[in-house]
Amino acid sequence: MSSVTLIPTHETATKTQLPVPFEGMSVWSFRNKVGESPVWDPESVSLIWIDIRAPALCQLNPETGFLTRWALPEIVGAVALAQPGCVVLALQHRLALFELRSGILTDLVDVASEPAFNRLNEGRVSPSGRWFLFGSMDDREGTKMPTGHLYRAELSGEVIQIHQGLTIANGLAWTPDGKWLYFSDSYPGTVWRATWDEASGCMGQPQLFTTSLEASGRPDGAYIDNHGHYVSAGVSAGCINVFAHDGALTLRIDLPVRAPSMPCIGGKQRDRLFITSLIRPHWDFVGEYEGALLELAAPSAGPMSTRWQAFKNST
Repeated sequence: MSSVTLIPTHETATKTQLPVPFEGMSVWSFRNKVGESPVWDPESVSLIWIDIRAPALCQLNPETGFLTRWALPEIVGAVALAQPGCVVLALQHRLALFELRSGILTDLVDVASEPAFNRLNEGRVSPSGRWFLFGSMDDREGTKMPTGHLYRAELSGEVIQIHQGLTIANGLAWTPDGKWLYFSDSYPGTVWRATWDEASGCMGQPQLFTTSLEASGRPDGAYIDNHGHYVSAGVSAGCINVFAHDGALTLRIDLPVRAPSMPCIGGKQRDRLFITSLIRPHWDFVGEYEGALLELAAPSAGPMSTRWQAFKNST
């Protein structure tokens, strides 16, 4: 497996408490182009996320404001925890393992079945840590086609396609008991759910869970809280949408950014909600907080971050 060493940059960031009507929220003004895929790492007591279009990997200690960034060699679609001290990255058409302390980026496996105009997008580790699920999307400008897929990566690194026909694969999340898998397609605004067998890594026939269109917030990244509610970034409407078991909208949290991309439970007590956001290239006006990382009290308890158990001896 080939590898390269990435050189980090460091800075100290500050967060700003927001006034009414967003009282109780704080903002870290990082100006990410496409902030995405936040995950809380309890080992380093830090939040890790990506800036897809920079492209970059970011790590923030919210208590000290210490921010580390690594410029990546190509576009990146997702990050998830791997063995302690490491993360797995879904790059344009391949998975790679990154060691945070040394900066070593090691290729794991190519996803050879993807069309050249697709890129990988979204990724989550399954409840037991056995599987890394990730998706793909049509990355062309303008009208997009349903050329995206869902994959599972085995402990050995073998990649298996488990679903097709998506335009922008997103919103991967499991219920607290691990028996249901949810995922979305941000382009048409649909969310599906399917039964999930953790032992085999197989899902059942997907069923439509809910639809959320432009005005209410097309579904982007998501997680499922401890009540089984689907907590989704409404990327087109500047909000977080919380859907109950039957798909009904039970809560909307309005945000000071137009395009939130993914929420994540974090903090030492698992009581903070972090939300990444993005900036659309075609916007005529970019507001003060666009592309920022938002932080607020979590509306409900959520899942612990799971580490992918593959490649334990690769670094």
